[in-house]
Amino acid sequence: MPERKSINDFAVKWGKKFRDEEINYIELVDHYFADECDELGFVMDSGEAFSQQYGSASYDSRELKKVINGISDIELLGSAIYSRWRYFNHWAYDGEEILEDCNRAWFILALDRLALLSEENTLRFVGKPQSIRIISNNISYGPYPDFTDEVEQHLEINDEGQVSLKAFDFGDGSKDFTKGRSIEFNIEKQISQKILNLVGAYFSQEYTEIFATDIGYWNLEIINTDGEVYFFSGSLCADLEIDGVNLSNLIRSEINIENLYLFDNNYNTDKVNKIFIDYHRVTKIRPQESIGEKEYVTWDYSEQLVIDRKTESIEHIQNIGSGCIISRKLKVQGGVEALLDDLDAESLFENIEGNPPNVIENLNETRKYKIIIDFEKKEQKTITGTYDKKGLPNDWADFAEYVLEFILFYGLGEILDPSTYNKTRRCEGEYIYLSVAFEDSYKTYFYITDDDSIEAGDFVLVPAGKDNHQAIVKVISVEYFSEEDAPLSPSKTKKIIRKSTEEDFK
Repeated sequence: MPERKSINDFAVKWGKKFRDEEINYIELVDHYFADECDELGFVMDSGEAFSQQYGSASYDSRELKKVINGISDIELLGSAIYSRWRYFNHWAYDGEEILEDCNRAWFILALDRLALLSEENTLRFVGKPQSIRIISNNISYGPYPDFTDEVEQHLEINDEGQVSLKAFDFGDGSKDFTKGRSIEFNIEKQISQKILNLVGAYFSQEYTEIFATDIGYWNLEIINTDGEVYFFSGSLCADLEIDGVNLSNLIRSEINIENLYLFDNNYNTDKVNKIFIDYHRVTKIRPQESIGEKEYVTWDYSEQLVIDRKTESIEHIQNIGSGCIISRKLKVQGGVEALLDDLDAESLFENIEGNPPNVIENLNETRKYKIIIDFEKKEQKTITGTYDKKGLPNDWADFAEYVLEFILFYGLGEILDPSTYNKTRRCEGEYIYLSVAFEDSYKTYFYITDDDSIEAGDFVLVPAGKDNHQAIVKVISVEYFSEEDAPLSPSKTKKIIRKSTEEDFK
């Protein structure tokens, strides 16, 4: 995913070369052009994708001139340029044909347009937004869309609450798409103005788009109340967010039109709102001493795990036995929501291998589970099975590790932590001694510091060896000593340099 500047540098550089009347054709058809196209991610497809949309403009400069101002897809144009160059590099009877006026004109038109599309967009929206128009095109490299596939959407919203969507299908692959669904309706002015104001606020900041060369694109037009028009564009993967609000998700939720591409193409995404997991183990135990006529006693053990977006909580309950229930609840604002957002609602717990028919059952113990998932859009999903590797969903291990890591991050607190209640306070005249260990070594060494913020478990930078080369070490313990009680004289003890930073580990 190159930055726009890299694409712009390429277009400007080669545009100048094609304008140079004195240039040797070898310089234009040599491999350097292809090397740069490959680095930028342009695909050499013999102009097939471009000609599907623009016909003979893929090789005829007169036809290209007619359509060039309507081309806004950087990846498509880059591919066309690469493919046209490849013809002269490989297929043409004489590569020198690239210098002919009609061929120069084609490359100059295409490269100038590519340079314009890839210019750094430092424009900022100014004023109060009156309307927005978003054009989203999701055609990318890969299999061609089917005749009836929706490939482009034009969405307009104004401050009066009017909403209009015009969508286009791929059709027969000719230059023009075929008209698809068309929707017009009104929403509350308050809602439309909320959308407009947030979009306007986002683009009133400095905006620099990174273009991907293998996906679709979006173009945005914002008109302010003074009638001034502002244009922005980007790839159809943009996660545009302001004040914690994702613009694409906001628009989808407020206007309630299905399958909107908008800025990110995540039109089909769903969310997991709640997961309830019930684990149940029943074990028969033969007691050392008989209890009446019973040969076995039964231990009925269960656990429940509930992850809930609405309450922003994770609750873990253990039913160990009669009168013994242990419950722990984490309420983490924003954290639980983010955890659930990271789960793929489309594929979560979708596949289970299952145990073979000849599996041997344990007659003294059963382990079963039930999982209930509530989604934002889809119907509730229930999964049951035996609690073992093949009976659980294929992605269970990843899920369990992720949730456990989240829970353990918050620990058990400080009240029962000996590193908290055993910590002494430093007195006047005492030195801070750090006991540290070098990598792959169990032996510890003393260093001193003036930094009171260093704790056990931190990494620090120290002078090591006779040459005092710098090394990263782990702090094992922090202790305070007066000069007379110190394990080593302060004057003979090396001093740490500082706490380690991420840069030190690179």
